[in-house]
Amino acid sequence: MRIFPITFILTSLFLGGCKVNKNNTSANQPESRILQEITVTETRKTQSSPYRESHSRKFDLIHTVLHLSFDYNKQHVLGKAVLTLTPYFYDQKVLELDAKNFIIHRVALLGKDTVSIPFTYDEKVIRIDFKQAFTKKDTFNIYLDYTARPNEITQEGSAAITDAKGLYFINPLKTEVDKPRQIWSQGETQSNSGWFPTIDYPNERMTQELYLTVDAADITLSNGLLVYSKNNSNNTRTDYWSQKLPAAPYLTMIAIGEFAETRDFWRDSIEVNYYLEKAYQPYANLIFGSTPEMMECFSKRLGVDYPWEKFSQIVVRDFVSGAMENTSAVVHFDLVQHDSREHLDNPWEDIIAHELFHHWFGDLVTCESWSNIPLNESFATYGEYIWNEYKYGKMAADCDFDENLKQYLRQKSAHKKDLIRFHCRTQEDMFDVVSYQKGSRVLHMLRNYVGDDAFFAALKLYLTNNKFKSVEIHNLRLAFEEVTGEDLNWFFNQWFLNHGHPALDVVYAYNEQHNTVKVTVKQIHDTVELGVYKLPVAIDVYSNGKTTQHKVWVDKAEWTAVFEADAPIDLTNFDADKQLLAVITENKTTKEYEYQLDNAPLYLDKAEAVDAIIENKPEGLTPKLEQQINSLINHSFYGLRELGIDLLMALPDTFHYVFEKQLVNMATQDPKASVRTNAIEALSELETNKFEPIFIKATQDSAYSVVAAAISALADKQGNTALKYAKGYLQTRNKVFQMRLSSVIAQYGTDDYTNYFQQQLQSAGHYAYPMLNNYIVYLKKQDSTMLLNAKPALTKWYQANKKSVFKNVIENLKTPYTEKYNEASNALKSKKLNEADKIKWTAQQQAALSMINHITEITND
Repeated sequence: MRIFPITFILTSLFLGGCKVNKNNTSANQPESRILQEITVTETRKTQSSPYRESHSRKFDLIHTVLHLSFDYNKQHVLGKAVLTLTPYFYDQKVLELDAKNFIIHRVALLGKDTVSIPFTYDEKVIRIDFKQAFTKKDTFNIYLDYTARPNEITQEGSAAITDAKGLYFINPLKTEVDKPRQIWSQGETQSNSGWFPTIDYPNERMTQELYLTVDAADITLSNGLLVYSKNNSNNTRTDYWSQKLPAAPYLTMIAIGEFAETRDFWRDSIEVNYYLEKAYQPYANLIFGSTPEMMECFSKRLGVDYPWEKFSQIVVRDFVSGAMENTSAVVHFDLVQHDSREHLDNPWEDIIAHELFHHWFGDLVTCESWSNIPLNESFATYGEYIWNEYKYGKMAADCDFDENLKQYLRQKSAHKKDLIRFHCRTQEDMFDVVSYQKGSRVLHMLRNYVGDDAFFAALKLYLTNNKFKSVEIHNLRLAFEEVTGEDLNWFFNQWFLNHGHPALDVVYAYNEQHNTVKVTVKQIHDTVELGVYKLPVAIDVYSNGKTTQHKVWVDKAEWTAVFEADAPIDLTNFDADKQLLAVITENKTTKEYEYQLDNAPLYLDKAEAVDAIIENKPEGLTPKLEQQINSLINHSFYGLRELGIDLLMALPDTFHYVFEKQLVNMATQDPKASVRTNAIEALSELETNKFEPIFIKATQDSAYSVVAAAISALADKQGNTALKYAKGYLQTRNKVFQMRLSSVIAQYGTDDYTNYFQQQLQSAGHYAYPMLNNYIVYLKKQDSTMLLNAKPALTKWYQANKKSVFKNVIENLKTPYTEKYNEASNALKSKKLNEADKIKWTAQQQAALSMINHITEITND
């Protein structure tokens, strides 16, 4: 599952290249990164956060057969299911099957004499009380004839997975002109029981057969292989899908609609297919073409070949999350579907790699409980790093991966949460920056500690020993201990089974006479709460052009060591591999950071040095600093060119013009869109209008992120000019781009743009909050007549998308009318008012109150 945090959108609609993408592209969206950064409610080990144990297995669900057809008018699933089961170990007389909001027509025990059997049903669980107990030697088949009503399920979703119906009918009556009719499922965490009866827990496994009867024009996709299709006499077709390898029930999927299929292969034998809307089929290989190479990369790196019968990817409308790793059939949300121009800003490789890596971690080996979801999600997030490292090199991978640490550190509430979390409000709360971003960084530290050979050997052992099984965190530890021969409880207890992270204060004391440095590391976090961390770390000592690395263990609240060199020491670099998940402060001087920027090899070394130099606020442009800025902005790696722009813009304003020529060149000619974007934004900060022709030319750039930056730059200087160029892009599909345009229109638009905002809001999907916010900013500046004209459509949209966060934004429309009402009320309190003034203030008060009531009606339940 790929989730998209939401506040990212509000702060950075187009991120710098390191934040997301490669391939000379600039980043449009963050991912985990498209929605807002999820605000996670702190969950502590209290009675309100119960212990979340693994589901006790009374039966083993061996196989599921489903015969499904669909009623679009009622949005019902007409199902017949056969479930093959056996007692897990103990004799069992009562079977409970998860089934949400079904109409049960018949339940029968299949055999020589198929007989209907009594059951009870509470809208959530079917309870069958057999006349006699089954033993573990018995295998039996249960038949169920049912109607599923997923659209009537009221179970709430979460911040990560916004709904929990299990199956979704999209535009079922074809009333929305620009939206295709589709059906698709989303099972994680326990939602597939909204459309078929099952034992809906992650530690269950089954093989499956699905018979899908659909309109003849529709394409279907499910897990496993399409065995055959049979045309029926009533203009329908039945597709038979079979998956012979066992997987957890939440990984079962179906998708139905008018999709265009593009076929590919891995190793000439495994089908790799891509399903898009027909308009996007020409871009299928552009979007997904790296998939076979990813499969080869992961298969070789892990020493375990891709294990499933095929690998398909499908893009659907209105998906409730970012993507889902259903075995052999990944579902992506609709922004993954894009054209060649949008591809320049975001090729979405990270999300593709994430879901593919799940097919080893999550699908082949599955967490036994949601408390252990990092065994799925931390690994899938780290799979993005493994792909980026293989394809684009360590510098690009580190550049992208650094955002994971920043996302985790920004969310203070996340610092109180264990990585493996047995106490949480619901299992949905596990899908957060702890399970994804922090967990991936913990795996990175583990890799750094044991070394590459041991790391991947341990993963191979873990996958091989536990394939088609469910696992907990100790299975991973035992695999690493078997490979390394070490007791790793200290690492797993410290990082997986605890919360927080170390805060370190590092002090360097140099003895120039003896060419030594004394390194003191103080653990300044709350050691009562978190304990004293045991940190294996590398310290590099730079002296006379030579670098000596020292591997040490920082394992005391205050740790010291002295290192000697043959010549004067130029730099001491703590955590030289830049792998610690920690907040580190150091007493390095600006001169030392300048040396680090020139000589330390890693991207993160240089990013750390640039950040420190900027924080120290350079007062002028020294020859050394000028040389370093020029070195950065001319570097072959785009991430360092972006750092160069950051550094030069930290200089006092009078020195920016020294680099004017370079900035103009980067804004117009750099091959990386994110660099062009950053350069335009830098030029816009210069107090001059002479760059307006450059901004105007950039409104025709090939990348939307550059166009957006150019229009914003024009807006900073001349709003009407920016509006003129924004109008030319009002019909552009790219949603992130429209966020930027709508902001300009909200700020400077005086014409009637209500239709524009309503159209954008209708199709905004995950971007509804920032689009609504811009719409409200625009409406607050307009007169009451325009607001009343906008009211019906806005009311209809809100009633279809009720959320408290949307209601709060809409309530902001009341602000100017509340001010007018209060102004009139205060004036009417005066005893000196003449009759004309009373009439005037009363009219204003009544008009303001009327508008406040109109706005209230928009969000009335």
